[in-house]
Amino acid sequence: MAIPAGIDLGTTFSALSIVNSYGKPEIITNSEGERITPSVVMFTPEGSIVVGDVAKNSAVAEPDRVVEFIKRQMGNSSYCVPMGERDYSPVEISALILKKLKQDAEQQLGEEINDVVITVPAYFNDAQRQATLDAGKIAGFNVLKIINEPTAAALAYGMQEKTAKRVLVYDLGGGTFDVTLLDIKQGAVDVVATDGDHMLGGKDFDDRLMNHINTLFKKEYGKSLLEALDIEQDLRQRAEAAKKALSSRGSTKVSISAYGHSFTTEITREQFEEMVEDLMARTEMLIESVLEASKVSYKEIDEILLVGGSTRMPMVINLIEKISGKTPVQKINPDEAVALGAALQCGILMAQKGQGTLLETAAGRALAKTIINDVTSHSFGVMSYNLMTSKHENSIMIPKNTRIPVEKQERFYTVSSGHLVSLVVLQGEDKEVENCLTIGETELDFGVARPQGYPVDITYKYDENMMMHATIVDKATGRSAELHILQEGRLTQKEVGLKVLEMEEVVVE
Repeated sequence: MAIPAGIDLGTTFSALSIVNSYGKPEIITNSEGERITPSVVMFTPEGSIVVGDVAKNSAVAEPDRVVEFIKRQMGNSSYCVPMGERDYSPVEISALILKKLKQDAEQQLGEEINDVVITVPAYFNDAQRQATLDAGKIAGFNVLKIINEPTAAALAYGMQEKTAKRVLVYDLGGGTFDVTLLDIKQGAVDVVATDGDHMLGGKDFDDRLMNHINTLFKKEYGKSLLEALDIEQDLRQRAEAAKKALSSRGSTKVSISAYGHSFTTEITREQFEEMVEDLMARTEMLIESVLEASKVSYKEIDEILLVGGSTRMPMVINLIEKISGKTPVQKINPDEAVALGAALQCGILMAQKGQGTLLETAAGRALAKTIINDVTSHSFGVMSYNLMTSKHENSIMIPKNTRIPVEKQERFYTVSSGHLVSLVVLQGEDKEVENCLTIGETELDFGVARPQGYPVDITYKYDENMMMHATIVDKATGRSAELHILQEGRLTQKEVGLKVLEMEEVVVE
């Protein structure tokens, strides 16, 4: 019987969970015996590829051979990591991390893991989701679905609850932040609204400490700790350690040696919280955005669930208590909740197909009936031309926080005569085209010239993996054109297939 698995592919740490024979999710430890694996890749001079703790611990000694925080570059086609005689894309680096999780889990279990669900930040866009899906395929997985991290965490949490609850998930990870409002009840998880920032996470808090220490060092010795890569990596690790220490202590000392100087400074929790006050304010603003979108007050929320390792900072709990009057819930391990929920989602999908271990227990069979209803994290529109203002604008077809999967069709009219009409698909809430992301375009050839004001029907389909499909149709003739993805560097299915074959030959240590 196939083993359902879920993967939290994180910015700083990743984890793999399976659904066991009792229908319960459990974390599978890596080859080092750890429950989470640093999302760090090292390319050794001998040609080996190392992922995890050894790679992270080598960042200071060999910084030019170590890759960190690659999740922040997912979907960025212009970003690459030059290493030896070739360049690695963010998709390929992520695939190496996933390969490590796969190898270690299969070694522990003595069985193959094929079917998986992989999580992404709720605010990831179309290109970032597709990149994650491709990385999973290249690593050798059959990716059944991409699921939002807060939704996965809520699913893991909801398994433990007997009563219906409205829950706000505050997910502050190593590199991303999401906030999602959900209704959890027996047999269903309904997402009400979501928002987030994929460039806000624990790394940004570390950066503030790094800049503070660097300012003091530079003032004392006239040299920057950020000029040399190895010194910067050393500083980053010390700043991260200081941040963790300040979660349990009122102050901590940071010592660093560089350029022949030894430097020590003491940092208090109060100082640190002042340094990152604006970062915490950004998370508060996003919470308010979700509440406003859902027309829900704090009084109507039953519990606030903390997810992500960065929620261990006392300032997070203090913020939640201050703005909501509620003490946040910490019933599940914030590092593991997302992976556990992803495994449950995989188990549910497989059980619904008559496969997987969930069907072997009464509890599992009941869980297999669970319905998960998610929503769009962005709006999707058509680039249209307003004859009154003589400007292009974003005509939204699928508003943000629409339940998925969703299909919408609207009729538009050409603004000029000719043989061709263009469909440009936009992602974003703003009416101004300049403030939106163009995710794809295509052209419909009418075959003959058509007059201005000729009707065309545009259909948008947003699937369960939160990826867009669009079609433009001339109803009179049946001629149509489908969305062509614009992102330069996006992999074709043939290219993914070739990289799958390449990855089969790779052994990750």
